[in-house]
Amino acid sequence: MKHYLSKNLNLSILSFVLLAFVSCKKDTEKIPEDVQQDTVTTVEKPIDSLSTVMDRKTETNQFIIDVDASKLPIKLVEEVKLQDQQIILRLLNYDKPTLKAFIKPDQADMNIRLNQIRKPDNTFDGPFSQTIEYKTPQKGEYWLVISKNNMASGNPVGKFFIKVED
Repeated sequence: MKHYLSKNLNLSILSFVLLAFVSCKKDTEKIPEDVQQDTVTTVEKPIDSLSTVMDRKTETNQFIIDVDASKLPIKLVEEVKLQDQQIILRLLNYDKPTLKAFIKPDQADMNIRLNQIRKPDNTFDGPFSQTIEYKTPQKGEYWLVISKNNMASGNPVGKFFIKVED
């Protein structure tokens, strides 16, 4: 029995010494340095519509928004607060061959549309619906006049989304 305990003790001591030696041994292998590599993931930048809006002002029943047309497309959320209110989106320095706009009201029964377009030569065209694709041969300032459709029923007051692109 004494021989068995001595052998077991020697084995335990040997195991402990080996374990201590292995755990304290420094690794002499050099870890390869990182290769200079760009690991930044690129994400497409969302449309920043606020930087395109240059000015907002109210005149009687008109809410006028000036937009830098060179920074299209834009997406805006606006609100009609009065029954007879017009929202005029002025696209400054527009020089593309076509203009596309889309309105989506918050409420399905909201009575709102793109009523008119004012062209750079001060002539108007319209009325239109909630979606438009318009040829723009003239360069300059175009206005999108958004308001109540007088030929339809429904409340024009409420929030809506508008997207304008070239």
